[in-house]
Amino acid sequence: VDVANTYTTMAAIYAKQGEYAEALLVYEKSKAVMIKARGHEDVLVAVLYNEMATVKEKQGKYTDAMELHEKSLAIRNKMLGHDHVEVATSYTGIAKIYQAQ
Repeated sequence: VDVANTYTTMAAIYAKQGEYAEALLVYEKSKAVMIKARGHEDVLVAVLYNEMATVKEKQGKYTDAMELHEKSLAIRNKMLGHDHVEVATSYTGIAKIYQAQ
Protein backbone atom coordinates (compact mmCIF):
# COMPACT_ATOMS: atom_id res chain seq x y z
CA VAL A 1 0.00 0.00 0.00
CA ASP A 2 2.93 2.37 0.67
CA VAL A 3 4.07 1.96 -2.94
CA ALA A 4 0.57 2.76 -4.17
CA ASN A 5 0.47 5.87 -1.99
CA THR A 6 3.80 7.01 -3.42
CA TYR A 7 2.50 6.53 -6.96
CA THR A 8 -0.65 8.45 -6.06
CA THR A 9 1.39 11.37 -4.75
CA MET A 10 3.52 11.37 -7.89
CA ALA A 11 0.43 11.28 -10.11
CA ALA A 12 -1.11 14.21 -8.25
CA ILE A 13 2.06 16.23 -8.85
CA TYR A 14 1.99 15.41 -12.56
CA ALA A 15 -1.67 16.44 -12.70
CA LYS A 16 -0.95 19.76 -10.96
CA GLN A 17 1.76 20.41 -13.54
CA GLY A 18 -0.70 19.75 -16.35
CA GLU A 19 1.03 16.54 -17.38
CA TYR A 20 -2.21 14.62 -17.56
CA ALA A 21 -1.09 11.65 -19.65
CA GLU A 22 1.79 10.96 -17.26
CA ALA A 23 -0.52 11.42 -14.28
CA LEU A 24 -2.91 8.81 -15.64
CA LEU A 25 -0.10 6.32 -16.26
CA VAL A 26 1.09 6.67 -12.68
CA TYR A 27 -2.46 6.49 -11.29
CA GLU A 28 -2.85 3.20 -13.22
CA LYS A 29 0.29 1.86 -11.52
CA SER A 30 -1.09 2.90 -8.15
CA LYS A 31 -4.43 1.26 -8.90
CA ALA A 32 -2.75 -2.01 -9.92
CA VAL A 33 -0.75 -2.13 -6.69
CA MET A 34 -3.80 -1.21 -4.60
CA ILE A 35 -6.01 -3.83 -6.23
CA LYS A 36 -3.36 -6.49 -5.71
CA ALA A 37 -3.03 -5.52 -2.04
CA ARG A 38 -6.65 -4.79 -1.13
CA GLY A 39 -8.95 -6.07 -3.89
CA HIS A 40 -11.09 -4.47 -6.59
CA GLU A 41 -13.79 -3.18 -4.27
CA ASP A 42 -11.68 -1.34 -1.72
CA VAL A 43 -12.55 2.25 -0.85
CA LEU A 44 -9.00 3.35 -1.69
CA VAL A 45 -9.49 1.99 -5.20
CA ALA A 46 -12.63 4.14 -5.40
CA VAL A 47 -10.54 7.17 -4.44
CA LEU A 48 -8.13 6.39 -7.28
CA TYR A 49 -10.99 6.15 -9.76
CA ASN A 50 -12.17 9.54 -8.55
CA GLU A 51 -8.70 11.08 -8.99
CA MET A 52 -8.36 9.57 -12.45
CA ALA A 53 -11.79 10.93 -13.38
CA THR A 54 -10.70 14.42 -12.37
CA VAL A 55 -7.71 14.18 -14.72
CA LYS A 56 -9.91 12.91 -17.55
CA GLU A 57 -12.27 15.82 -16.95
CA LYS A 58 -9.37 18.28 -17.22
CA GLN A 59 -8.49 16.65 -20.54
CA GLY A 60 -12.08 17.20 -21.73
CA LYS A 61 -12.68 13.43 -21.86
CA TYR A 62 -16.05 13.58 -20.17
CA THR A 63 -17.28 10.12 -21.16
CA ASP A 64 -14.16 8.52 -19.69
CA ALA A 65 -14.44 10.70 -16.59
CA MET A 66 -18.07 9.71 -16.10
CA GLU A 67 -17.23 6.00 -16.32
CA LEU A 68 -14.54 6.38 -13.67
CA HIS A 69 -16.82 8.36 -11.36
CA GLU A 70 -19.49 5.68 -11.75
CA LYS A 71 -16.98 2.95 -10.82
CA SER A 72 -16.01 4.97 -7.76
CA LEU A 73 -19.66 5.46 -6.83
CA ALA A 74 -20.45 1.76 -7.16
CA ILE A 75 -17.60 0.77 -4.85
CA ARG A 76 -18.42 3.45 -2.30
CA ASN A 77 -22.12 2.55 -2.26
CA LYS A 78 -21.33 -1.12 -1.75
CA MET A 79 -18.60 -0.70 0.84
CA LEU A 80 -19.77 2.37 2.75
CA GLY A 81 -23.52 2.55 2.23
CA HIS A 82 -25.68 5.08 0.44
CA ASP A 83 -25.60 7.66 3.23
CA HIS A 84 -21.82 7.99 3.59
CA VAL A 85 -20.13 11.31 2.85
CA GLU A 86 -17.72 9.71 0.36
CA VAL A 87 -20.71 8.60 -1.70
CA ALA A 88 -21.66 12.27 -1.91
CA THR A 89 -18.16 12.98 -3.24
CA SER A 90 -18.79 10.61 -6.14
CA TYR A 91 -22.14 12.25 -6.88
CA THR A 92 -20.43 15.64 -6.86
CA GLY A 93 -17.90 14.41 -9.41
CA ILE A 94 -20.70 13.16 -11.64
CA ALA A 95 -22.52 16.48 -11.32
CA LYS A 96 -19.37 18.35 -12.35
CA ILE A 97 -19.20 16.29 -15.52
CA TYR A 98 -22.79 17.14 -16.40
CA GLN A 99 -22.08 20.79 -15.68
CA ALA A 100 -18.96 20.81 -17.86
CA GLN A 101 -20.70 19.27 -20.87
